[in-house]
Amino acid sequence: MKTAQSFETQDEKRAYVRDLMDRAEILLSPMAGVSDRAFRGVCRELGADVTYCEFVSANGVLHGNPATFDLMEVGEEESPIGIQLFGSEPEVLAEAARTTEKIGPDIIDLNFGCPVKKVVKRNGGSALLCNTPLMEDIVRAVVNAVSVPVTAKIRLGWSKGTVNYLETTKMLEEAGACAITIHGRTRDEAFRGIANWDPIAEAKDNVSVPIIGNGDVWNYEDFAEIKERTQCDAVMVARGSIGNPWIFDEIKSNLQGGEWTPPTLEELFRKVVDHMHREVALKTER
Repeated sequence: MKTAQSFETQDEKRAYVRDLMDRAEILLSPMAGVSDRAFRGVCRELGADVTYCEFVSANGVLHGNPATFDLMEVGEEESPIGIQLFGSEPEVLAEAARTTEKIGPDIIDLNFGCPVKKVVKRNGGSALLCNTPLMEDIVRAVVNAVSVPVTAKIRLGWSKGTVNYLETTKMLEEAGACAITIHGRTRDEAFRGIANWDPIAEAKDNVSVPIIGNGDVWNYEDFAEIKERTQCDAVMVARGSIGNPWIFDEIKSNLQGGEWTPPTLEELFRKVVDHMHREVALKTER
């Protein structure tokens, strides 16, 4: 089992995350059905600085659901790594976070951004953007429950008429979140249209904790633009990595001043086979 660092004070937690985000450039988002251990390994080898497990239900953790714990499987080689929880009850999330901490994540992230109906109808994910007092209670409960840093992921608001990212980011900072990831869409927009990065820049000016930009980063050009426009501390890639884990290599190569070339057909095939072998090996272990 992986052993993560633990911290005694909130200042120590924030210093750790600040240092991490000063060094990290590109993060792999927690994605259901995608960011399992095999895929995380591929992305890490190609340049992802921080990776996250698939997001999991706090209730599933609390009830000892075997499938939930499979999703939270973390290897000794995976560091830094985060585990993201979703739910709507502060006490449940706090207890789930205590259990999650024993697995060894470097960060516990709270999901306040997922737009998927089956999450929202249980008052989880982006549903909490409509109930920021409850969101605050959740963050405070989890922060007080664990000795690892707690972060949060949000959207701009529930809808264009109820955008509340400035109030939400300020509240999250005051409640103890050590960093905040912002997806540049509302819940109503889901993944339609084009992500709006300008509010991420506003939020960056509104708080002192690191802000991580997210939404529609498909290549190095997008990465460079979101960084320039928002001055965010790091960038989180989600759908842009699906079928294209080389996005991390592309970004890193450009940042280091190298000339990046897309993988050849042979390289694509080798990586697909490598990914398949990882999946088979890890599934067999279970």
